[in-house]
Amino acid sequence: MERNEKLIKTKLWQYLLPSIMMTAALQLGNIVDTMLVGNILGADAMSAVKVGMTIDHIMEIPGYVLGVGGSVAAGILLGKRKRDEANRVFSVTLTVSMLCGILFALLSVTSPMLAKALTGGGSLLRDVERFVFVTLLGAPVISLALQFMSYVAVDNNPSVASAYVIVSNVINLALDYLILKFTALGTAGAALSTVLGYGIAMLVLIRYLRSPKRMLRYVMPFGGGKDRKHPGEDAKQGRREGQAAGAFVLAFSTGVPTLLYMIFLTLKDLGLNTMIVRLIGNDAMAVYTVCTNVVLLVELLVGGIIGTIASIGGVIYGEKDYFGIRSLVKHVLLYSYAVLAVLLVILLVFPEAVVALFGITGGALLEMAAAALRIFVCSLPFYLLNKFMTTYYQSTEKTKLSGIVTSLQTCVAILPLAVVFLFAARAAGLDLLNALMAAFVFSEILTAVTVCIYRKMKYKGQGFLLLPKREEEAVYDISVVADLEEAERVPREIMEFCQAHQVDAGRANLLAVAAEEMLVNIIRYGGKKADTIDINLCITEDILLFRLRDNGVPFDPTDYSADTGEYEIHGIEVVKNITDRMQYMRVLDLNHTVIEMKRGCRES
Repeated sequence: MERNEKLIKTKLWQYLLPSIMMTAALQLGNIVDTMLVGNILGADAMSAVKVGMTIDHIMEIPGYVLGVGGSVAAGILLGKRKRDEANRVFSVTLTVSMLCGILFALLSVTSPMLAKALTGGGSLLRDVERFVFVTLLGAPVISLALQFMSYVAVDNNPSVASAYVIVSNVINLALDYLILKFTALGTAGAALSTVLGYGIAMLVLIRYLRSPKRMLRYVMPFGGGKDRKHPGEDAKQGRREGQAAGAFVLAFSTGVPTLLYMIFLTLKDLGLNTMIVRLIGNDAMAVYTVCTNVVLLVELLVGGIIGTIASIGGVIYGEKDYFGIRSLVKHVLLYSYAVLAVLLVILLVFPEAVVALFGITGGALLEMAAAALRIFVCSLPFYLLNKFMTTYYQSTEKTKLSGIVTSLQTCVAILPLAVVFLFAARAAGLDLLNALMAAFVFSEILTAVTVCIYRKMKYKGQGFLLLPKREEEAVYDISVVADLEEAERVPREIMEFCQAHQVDAGRANLLAVAAEEMLVNIIRYGGKKADTIDINLCITEDILLFRLRDNGVPFDPTDYSADTGEYEIHGIEVVKNITDRMQYMRVLDLNHTVIEMKRGCRES
């Protein structure tokens, strides 16, 4: 028997569609939202909203960074069976994010000053002020939304996370049309529709809050109160505050790549926009806008696939299920590049048609845009690889490496290369726009190569995924179908595996008995969906770590106290008595049971 990919592939597909739908809803919502403002209120209002979005992006930083970082950290902790620590991360990030939201709401009184700073007091001043004022007032709602958007998918409810994003964007667009068309709120109405969309859609989250599959709970992040009647209460409070601070640091450090992305994206846009307008001209700016929207299209089609790494990969990594990580990565890259290949064919064969979708329909500008687009799309395969590395390394506790990829890809590589290529092309009398597009290609290649060199120097002897080599793992890793005859082979193979790794015969026999009892109970009472069981035995210097994962009905053996009741489940009490520790977690909508036993060495 060998380990198969059935449960991992099932989870991938379960999370894949909601992730794609969520990404698509966000991207399409942003695009259509801008179109509605432009068509109903006019170009000046659309420009004002674009200018005011700078404040919106700054306001979203705490919720976005802590939401992404905290959810990844919580997923890893759940995979490690550290539920209390995961709850603390969830609670601390939610609390801090809400406090930041309230602070931004209080800063709404400064909207006239902020609008003047953004516009220089020009004709857009009033529209920007209105947009910024309502945006800041709605900060607590947006902060809460960003937190739940990140956490709900990790916490066994990917469909609820997707439904929330879709419903909020549908409400936003519907209110956009109604408010902008039939009221005089102007740009304030555009901001109001966004806040109301996220707020009203929170009714969808009731399903998550009442879900029996939910693992994360809100706990008082700083614990304790003012009345401390016992002498040791001050020390306990100090420990709680230290734990809360540690949870915040963990979430923030995990979210650093996201923070760097947001900062460097802003710097890149400012730098490139300035260079293009001053050195090449407005037509080149229009072509560059088309290219950035092509990247947005790639994100729309592929971002959801890569996003499953953050939802599933952290949990699997926390469990040290390296087979599962390899399987997940293989399928994510396969699906992502398959979609990208189709898109590349369209972009390379029909660039004029793609450019025409953005309003460039003829003349020399169309020819210039098509030629530039053909060069630019050559960067997309490397862009996708770098995007994957950012998400994967962030989800597997390689935050520094993820941050390096993000920094290079978003800003550090492209800005210097753009300067070099543009001035070199000007000196050689070459086309400046095509030189800029070539800079994008080389920047993505440079990012991938630099990260590869750094990885080989920092993690010598390790592969691309930075996982232990299979031959270095003292691991018995198989999958069995939910069949009693096949499951009977497992105890015998466990005995043989333990014998091969110098485990005490008595200990090995007890573990084999425990494995048989647990497997039989899963097969008999797991329900119709329980058709596959993943089995993993890891032998360390000190303990035997035996893990079971199944897709049966939720059942926590650690809460089971007697072989009576609705199910005549025999053997669980025996397993508890002959092993040193049993843990259970419902993660990724699967039962995860872990049994620990002191190893004991065979006498030579």
